[in-house]
Amino acid sequence: MKIAIVDDVKQDRENLKKSILRYFTDKEMSLEYDLFANGEDFLSSSRHKHFDVVFLDIFMEGADGISTAQIFRRADVNCLLIFLTSSTEHMADAFLVHAFGYLEKPLDEQTLYRVLDDVSKFYAKKQPFLELPLGKQTAAVLYSDILYVTADSNYIELHADKHYRCRMSFSRLADDLKDDGRFLIINRGVLVNLDYVVSMEHLTCRLKDGTSFPLNRKKEASLQQAYITRQFALRTEKVSKGGAL
Repeated sequence: MKIAIVDDVKQDRENLKKSILRYFTDKEMSLEYDLFANGEDFLSSSRHKHFDVVFLDIFMEGADGISTAQIFRRADVNCLLIFLTSSTEHMADAFLVHAFGYLEKPLDEQTLYRVLDDVSKFYAKKQPFLELPLGKQTAAVLYSDILYVTADSNYIELHADKHYRCRMSFSRLADDLKDDGRFLIINRGVLVNLDYVVSMEHLTCRLKDGTSFPLNRKKEASLQQAYITRQFALRTEKVSKGGAL
C-alpha cells in the first residue's frame, strides 16, 4: 500500500509515520510512504506518483488541506483521503471532497488503527490477495506485489517487497492464482507475475529486479504468446485510462 502524509509540523509527520509503520509491521503488510511538509510539494509529486491513502492536515501554511484536496481530486477520485485537524469546524468541507476519515489531533493510536483497519478492509475488497501461513500467523500479500514464486520441496518461496518462505504446496498456490491473467508457470516449480517480466527470449525469462529463469523448452512458444497477450492487455488498459503507448 502506498501512503502519503502531508503535514507542515515535522513532529506530527514523524509521529504519524511511526504509528502507521507499527500497524503495518504488526499486520505483516507491505507499505510504501512519502512525507510532505506542504500541499504544494504533495500535489507536485502526485502528478507522477500514485497513492492509495493520503493523510492530510487541514491547517497548513500555504495551501491548506481542503484546497489541496480539491485540486488533488480533479486528478484522482479513488484515493482515500483522511484529514487531520485540531478542530472539527471544517468537517463538512472535508466530506465535500469525499473524505474517508477525519482524525482529531493529538492522534489517538487506537482510533488511528481502527481507521487503518477500515482502509485494509476497503482495499481487500478491491484487490485480490494471498494469505500465507507463517507459523502461528498469516501474512496478506497483494497479487499485484508478487514478483515470482518458486517451489522448494513442501515449501514455497514467494518474492514480493519481502521474501516469504512458508509451508504450502506449489500446486495449491498455482491453483489459487490460476484465474488471474498475471500469473504464469514457466517451468517446473517456477511461477512469475507477467507484469514484472521484461523479456522472454532465448529460453530465458527476465524480470524487472534482474532475476532470470529458464523457460520450459517444450512450451516456449505458448509461454511467449502468454507474455505478449499480457503486455497487450496492459497497454490497452493504460490507453483506456488516458495514458500513452
